[in-house]
Parts: sequence; C-alpha cells; structure tokens
Amino acid sequence: MPPLRVLYIIDGLGSGGAQRQLVTLIRAADRDIIAPEVAYYRDRRHFVPELAAEGVPVHPIIAGGGRDPRTLVRIARLIRANDYDLIHTYLARPGILARLATFTGGPPVILSERSVSLGKTAWVRITENLLAGRAAGMIVNAEAIREHVEEAAPAWRGRITLVPNGVATVEPTDEERQSAARFRSEHVKDGNGLLFVSIARLADAKDPHMLLDALAALPDELRRRVSVVWVGACREAAFGESVRRRVGELGLRDTITFRDPVRDVRPLYLAADAVLLTSAWEGFPNVVLEALSLARPVIATAVGDVASLVRHEATGLLAQPGDACLFAERIEAFARMDEDARSAMGARGRDLVRAEYSPQALFERTLAVYRRVLAARAA
Repeated sequence: MPPLRVLYIIDGLGSGGAQRQLVTLIRAADRDIIAPEVAYYRDRRHFVPELAAEGVPVHPIIAGGGRDPRTLVRIARLIRANDYDLIHTYLARPGILARLATFTGGPPVILSERSVSLGKTAWVRITENLLAGRAAGMIVNAEAIREHVEEAAPAWRGRITLVPNGVATVEPTDEERQSAARFRSEHVKDGNGLLFVSIARLADAKDPHMLLDALAALPDELRRRVSVVWVGACREAAFGESVRRRVGELGLRDTITFRDPVRDVRPLYLAADAVLLTSAWEGFPNVVLEALSLARPVIATAVGDVASLVRHEATGLLAQPGDACLFAERIEAFARMDEDARSAMGARGRDLVRAEYSPQALFERTLAVYRRVLAARAA
C-alpha cells in the first residue's frame, strides 16, 4: 500500500514546544508508512530548514493570521487540491480552521491540543463544543490537558488519546561540548560553583518571582556559589521589568542572569549542573524531557505531568508550585549531593527517556491513533 498522505497544520514554525514535537514526530515517521506535508500561516520559520532537510513539503499560507478569512480559504484550497488521507492539526486555532475547511467534506481531522487555551474565552469554549463532532479524535500530551479539555468542552469526553512527547537521546558532539564549556565559564563563579539553567518564556505562568524568592532564601554561603541563567523570550515588557526590578530589590544581580532565546539549547543543558522549572502550570514540558535526555537532573514544581518525568530523588527533585521555601530547600539538597550522586540522578533520567519517551514511541503511538481513525472511517 502507498504511504498515508498526512497534512499537518500548525500556526507557525517558530521555536515553540508544539513545533518541536511536530518536527520530532515527522523525523521519526517511517516514510513507507507516512508521507508528511506541513502547512503554517504565521511567518515564523525556525523549523523550516529542518523540514526541508527531511524532504518534507512545506506550504506557507501567509495571510493575516488565524483570524484572517484568507487563511481559511487558502487552507481549504490546499486540502481540495490534494488527496490527503488525514489532517493532523497542532494547537486550538489550526484545529478550528481545519474543521471549517473540511465542513462540506474531506479527510478526517485529528487535533493535537497541548495547552489550556480552550478555556481562555467563552467564544473558544462554545466553538469547540460545537465543532467537536467535526473531528475524528484528539491527541493530548498530558493527563492534565485531557482533564482541562474535557472540562472546557464536554463534547470531547471519552474521545481523547494521551500520547506523551518524545525526544531523541543523541550523544553530544565535540562542538556542543565546547560550546557548553564556554557557556559555563561565562557564568560559574569558581571551581566550586554550581550552574542552574531555566529555559522558559519570561511570563507569569512560569513563575520567575517564585524562583527569585527561593534564591533569596538560600543560605548566604550557598547563594555565593550559585549562578542561575534564565533563557527565554519576554513578550510582556511590564512583566519583564517587574522581574528585573525584583532582582535588584532582593540583591540577586550576581546570582541570576536573563538571556534571550537561542537556536540550539543543547549546550545550555550540557553546561548546567541541573535544570530548573518553576512553573505554576504545565502540561508535559519539553524542557524537562530534553534535560533528562542529556542526563541532566531537574528541580521542578510538581505541576501537570511533570512528576511522571521528574521522579523525586531518582531523576530530580520536586517542590510544590508557589512554595519558594521548599524550592530553596531542593536547591540546597542538590548542592549537598556529591558528584557521583548527581551523575547517577542524571543517568536515571536519560534511561527513563530512552525507555518510555523516544521519538519512535511517539511515532508508534500516533500511528495507532491514525489507524484507529481510518478503520472507523472505513467501517
């Protein structure tokens, strides 16, 4: 049989987690089984070169964004002009557009929801309940997101499949190790210093204020040894300013540094002694999966499905969201570990990723959803 022609629709191909997982899935896909194509409508092209290197046709549907009627018209034309077997969308608005584009007929549509955007506005909730029956199924990457979707859109109850994220455990190159060494030398204070990295948007949901309070709560001797680098975009200038002002108020200018996003985050993980995640809410964060894949322990808040990855005192350390004192205790506990204990914690994380969260597992679990949908359509 010829491979299934699958059109993936996403808002843009920027450097976000949903985009990264889409590319991971496509790279893992057996081309004898799946022939992927990708359509996007926001002019964000971070992953376009990777898809081109994989020989994947990419369709830029650049109009005025997801609310521009021209975007819907162009998606509908693309679908009508090609004999796709399936459409698989990522994120809420692309899912709405695909179902509207196939309203009078077309291939089955499968959604991937990876956030809590369905509950943000009444309009989105109403739309999702009305259009739920137009989709053949939904994939989520976290149990927390399944619960959110079913609460926001009861029409989805019993029709959602959990498919966790996947990541490859690729050995670092010499160039990556050298880049990591340079990054570490920029930020570690001395041979006894500890480097922690947080890779996240500078946004309220990631709770950088809690991290600042935790750092301020560390014993003076330990805080002098600790360097934290927060890497991520700030899309709300006022919030970013409030964080930086708080850094000064707490006397943490020598402890924490904020940097813009980088294209390749692997050297940052490699440079770190541990990765920090302080979020007030998450589903299944890529940053944790990526850190563990490189044998880096993670100190995290127990939100969403994080605890399935960060297994307390095995692959990392957990604290309750918003609890700065407990998070400080976790940092202090990690600092007290000897090098062998930290290395063993990192190795267990890498083994967990290899066993349960490989790209191949992501592909096989997703393919099972495709086959179930197509079998139901044929019945």
